[in-house]
Amino acid sequence: MAIRIPKPIADDARLRLSDPLEIAVAADGAVQIRRAGEIPSLAQLVAQITPANRYAEISLGPEVGREAVEW
Repeated sequence: MAIRIPKPIADDARLRLSDPLEIAVAADGAVQIRRAGEIPSLAQLVAQITPANRYAEISLGPEVGREAVEW
């Protein structure tokens, strides 16, 4: 899906083509579009990994073909 923002509105909001936006829905169903905050770097995202939010390895069955990787 895509949202087209008319040029006069984009100009008034000082939006550029590459600006990241966030879309939210209010309790009354109104759609809200706002400029996204800072996009975190990979290092910032990895720093948020803790034992509490890390999941254990999940088995998907026996290996097939050349899936086996030995570390």
